[in-house]
Amino acid sequence: MSGFLLEVDRLTIAKEQEAIVSHISFSVSKGTTTAIIGESGSGKSLTARALIDLLPEGLSIGSGSVRFSGESVFSMDKKRRRLYLGKEIGIVFQDTWQTFDPIQTIGRHFLELFAAHSSLSKKAAKEQAVHLLRQMKMNEAEKVFRSYPHELSGGMRQRVQLALAIALNPSLLIADEPTTALDLQTQADMIQLIKDWRQQSGSSVLFISHDLGVVSQIADEVIVMSSGNIVECSPVEKLLTAPHSAQAKQLLSAYLRLSASGRTIKHSSKKLIMEVEHVTKQYMKKSWFKQAVIHAVKDVSLHIAQGEIVGLIGESGGGKSTLSRLMLRLETCTSGRVRWLGKQSFRRGIQWVHQDPLASFNPRWTIEKIVGEGLDYSKEEVSKKERVQELLQQVGLSSSDGKLFPHQLSGGMRQRAALARALMMEPELIMLDEPFASLDMSSQAKLISLIQSINEKENVAILFITHDIQVALAICQRIYVMEKGTIAEEADANEILLTTNPYTKRLLSYMPGFEDRRKLLNQKGKVEINE
Repeated sequence: MSGFLLEVDRLTIAKEQEAIVSHISFSVSKGTTTAIIGESGSGKSLTARALIDLLPEGLSIGSGSVRFSGESVFSMDKKRRRLYLGKEIGIVFQDTWQTFDPIQTIGRHFLELFAAHSSLSKKAAKEQAVHLLRQMKMNEAEKVFRSYPHELSGGMRQRVQLALAIALNPSLLIADEPTTALDLQTQADMIQLIKDWRQQSGSSVLFISHDLGVVSQIADEVIVMSSGNIVECSPVEKLLTAPHSAQAKQLLSAYLRLSASGRTIKHSSKKLIMEVEHVTKQYMKKSWFKQAVIHAVKDVSLHIAQGEIVGLIGESGGGKSTLSRLMLRLETCTSGRVRWLGKQSFRRGIQWVHQDPLASFNPRWTIEKIVGEGLDYSKEEVSKKERVQELLQQVGLSSSDGKLFPHQLSGGMRQRAALARALMMEPELIMLDEPFASLDMSSQAKLISLIQSINEKENVAILFITHDIQVALAICQRIYVMEKGTIAEEADANEILLTTNPYTKRLLSYMPGFEDRRKLLNQKGKVEINE
């Protein structure tokens, strides 16, 4: 009998007559974790969706076969397929909003699952659901059971989604980008929960990711995909030390660059353009019988000099976004002050790039119109068309890209367009709020190079707000570490790895494969990669 739980043989996914994923073959052994990794658009998520009959509209299986425990998936009758999809495979998606019914409580999701695929009574189903939530390290499991999806954080929704996925003890868990956009602690927790479940259950995991650091922590075997093809399949240790395909070498190169500790660059000007002086922001939380004061930001001071790249890092809920809104004057300080010392007016001198450009773009406008909007409010007599084309070229977009609408661009292209829009006003400071949260590592590396180029050519200062300390280390000169509304530490990026601050040390420990990365960097000359 085969030791493989899942066998994919020459699978093709097509759109009309065009192959999107072409003749791929791989297998998942029983009791192991196999990862599929690749850049955005490589076909990894489509491959996972094909296994569970959830291909987007317009796509279909062109040819090939999928066998689960030796049985052909595509030949299953309706009743058998329902059992396969409902009970034998668990699924965790990247986007938790699309997983949950927003008008149903978390408990209702569990009760419906158990009612459809088990004989448990309602009381027993509730007890089992609460037990699963506690397994996910959720202390207030009863409260979570009664909550609606919007009342939970992104990390909590991912834990709930994992609990639902393993509730019926599936033989295979498919996790499609389950850690993307989570802070490093939550990401590390999710990885550990999946590893613990696999070890306890003896089941298999198919893990989809664009992050080689995450994959290095969880996978036994790694499949590398590019442009709808499998270009490499090897044990994770071999991929990290001796990749043979050009695409795997490129992924490893991006992985190593993102793990670099700080940058050796010219010192920025000592001329300050922004000062935050002892800023505090309080909110009042009222209930029927009492009211409490919430300190979102407490006695924070920082400064940014002309041409400097400064990082503001910390976990979700640490106060980074609140502080950025205070710095942008979108909210007022309870005490303290924010001083703008730049030459330009505040509104023109400081520009903001949102984490999700799609949410900040007018979906009915072309990229050209979005980028050029700033000149509509300018008195300068500048050729708008020429300036837009110049900026698009500067950020690596073509004139034909300018004719497209936001939904027609990839995530990395939208971030480039957002940068172009910010540069239109010739700012002295650009605030980047989690700009890489959902991008693959190659796109991250390219955008890092672009941001560094803009910083050096335009001498524009950058405040880089992120929960990802590894990216901050790769791009920033100085780093502020924020913990529970206060500044826990300020240090040069090149010195942060030597920190003695307990909170910063904990953040560093959550970096995927951090110890492995240090070993890799020491032997970098021995690893054949593309620089």
